[in-house]
Amino acid sequence: MISHGVRPTHRHLLGIGELPPRDIFRILLLRPNHRLGNTLLLTPLLTELERRYPGAEIDLVTGCEAADDVFAGFRQVRHIHQLTRRPGHHPVHLLRTLLRLRRNRYDLAIDSTRGSRSGRLLLFLSGARHLLGLPSSKRELRDGGSAWQAALTHAPSHFSLDGVYALRCAMGLPFLDQDNTWPPMRIHLRAEEQACGRTLLTDLLGHAPDGDHQVIALFPNATGNKRLGGEWWLTLVDALQAAHPQLRFIEMLPAHGQSQLQLRFPAFYSSNVRRMAALLAQCNGYISADCGVMHLACAAGVPTLGLFTRDNLTRYRPRGPHDEALCVADRTPVEVAAAAAPFLHALPR
Repeated sequence: MISHGVRPTHRHLLGIGELPPRDIFRILLLRPNHRLGNTLLLTPLLTELERRYPGAEIDLVTGCEAADDVFAGFRQVRHIHQLTRRPGHHPVHLLRTLLRLRRNRYDLAIDSTRGSRSGRLLLFLSGARHLLGLPSSKRELRDGGSAWQAALTHAPSHFSLDGVYALRCAMGLPFLDQDNTWPPMRIHLRAEEQACGRTLLTDLLGHAPDGDHQVIALFPNATGNKRLGGEWWLTLVDALQAAHPQLRFIEMLPAHGQSQLQLRFPAFYSSNVRRMAALLAQCNGYISADCGVMHLACAAGVPTLGLFTRDNLTRYRPRGPHDEALCVADRTPVEVAAAAAPFLHALPR
């Protein structure tokens, strides 16, 4: 996190309807976080910005080392400012980044999510002409007035839509499109990457996927108390196979490169998120705990089932059209397998 000893000069965030639909050409998007999942959650806002300001260029500030791969294919992304994992421990690098931001004279800077103190600090230090973010502190809520307070009562709960909602409110747009949709999470895969993913899956299975079976990618790993143990996963897979004999599984290996499922299934390891996404996109479904790879699967368009050990499904669940989320706290693997049946029955063949 960035040191909070620096106190920015107070400047007002944009109010409802104050952001002009034109005269915005240099945009700065702020998410100083190193996690893959949090970086992928920016992609709906990038899609929205490309729609609302097609003639603009977008720069990003991030701490994610995979950001170049995540945002490749977004046509308006110009430059990614890479922060170190602990920016406050590298003051010279941080100062140089801040000076570059101010020299760019951005028309619009966006703090993409509520609750990021580092993002809000960078927003006020960016020197941008317009500052955008959902009001969160008591002072910002007071400055925003009753219009923002009323708008926040309709704000979507999902983390990936904070910036999209703030942008629509600031532009004075309806909160939802006419078809009542929000931009999806997305990673843009090229045709050759898709073809590579098909080849990878065929090589892993030892044969081309067929219509008689459905391939499910598993990622049995997560951080902290979101992680479910290897024995738990093996019991879950046994229950799934007993109830759904058409399923075939592959295991996506974590960064340490070791199987969590005793190598019972074809296993795939890559440190390249685009290669991982290309393989995931060829599967019929994906199951994991709440983690960055779960969001990668969602962004790749594969139907995704997220297993949550905490009650934060609404905020972080995969939100594709065929995605589901289950709270598995106090549930046995057999109970989870039974609860996953509707998701599995809806999978494409």
